[in-house]
Amino acid sequence: MAANAQAAAGWLIRTCQAVSEALTVEQALHEVVEQLKDFIPHRSLAVIMVDQNTDDLAIKTSRQISYSFAKQFHRPIDGLVIPNVLLKHETAVLNDLRPEMPEYDEIKLESDLTAAVLAPIMHSQRAIGYLHCAREEGGFSAEEGAWLQLLGLLIGQLIEKYELMVLSRHLSRVDDASQALKYHAFLEEYRMELARAKSYQQRLSLIFLDVDDYTGFVQTCGIEAGHALLEEIHRLIKGSIREIDLVGRFSADEFIVCMGGIGREKAAAVLEDIRTRVRGHVAPNSGCQVTISGVAMTMRTPEDLEIPLEKILAALGSGLITVRAQGRDQVMSIDPPAQ
Repeated sequence: MAANAQAAAGWLIRTCQAVSEALTVEQALHEVVEQLKDFIPHRSLAVIMVDQNTDDLAIKTSRQISYSFAKQFHRPIDGLVIPNVLLKHETAVLNDLRPEMPEYDEIKLESDLTAAVLAPIMHSQRAIGYLHCAREEGGFSAEEGAWLQLLGLLIGQLIEKYELMVLSRHLSRVDDASQALKYHAFLEEYRMELARAKSYQQRLSLIFLDVDDYTGFVQTCGIEAGHALLEEIHRLIKGSIREIDLVGRFSADEFIVCMGGIGREKAAAVLEDIRTRVRGHVAPNSGCQVTISGVAMTMRTPEDLEIPLEKILAALGSGLITVRAQGRDQVMSIDPPAQ
């Protein structure tokens, strides 16, 4: 018993060390599954989750199960065993299974089995899936069932941890008011787009725009309405561009857009579409007349892509000043600055 306890402690330490170095929940789950193979022998192992969109069961990660089976696996939550695991949070230890038993097809995954343990994966006091461990010969002891139950709890904690990490990263990168990227996050993404444009000799277009008389709007309608307006404008900008394009909040009332592989004419058309969307949709909803002014710039040559960002931003700012001088609701295209 002491030797078993020592082996169990060693396995738990190795597992915790392995998952502590994982960068994603997928990597962490893979490490958990791999570590278990030397501690509790099994024919197959699967982390099965409840799909939030369909409420069906799907395999998140697995061991000794083919990729094609895991990918195609979708099963409703019904039967004699699985509902108890998910709804009553009970760990099921099933030994001496035979094909003629009613629960056999419910439990079986890809391979035949004689025993299985189904342990709930707990998250915020509810089961979001279960750990499925199966053997082709022999049965599981009560102690092994308890360890698999503990592993199900550990997996739930890991999933919660990585969800919080994703949320924290999102909050650090996304502007609360507009839901656009914060400027520092936009710059990180822009540098990657710039590197990609240089590598593949692609064009890169930027759009710089601001809300006309945003200060007056806030004074008239209030700061909450101002935040709602920024979020609406961000939504409308996203409706005019591709999913892969970037939108950042540059300052209080200014947005910057980056579009890889987009030429001058297309960039000008996108800017015009944004202007039309804002004028046609935001103003009626806000109760105030709202328009935007903006400029579009396309870097077309390798020399353009080498222009320092500070000069690019200065040129965009100067262009926006020129546009504003013409009045509200104005847009135009400008050239990159000289090297």
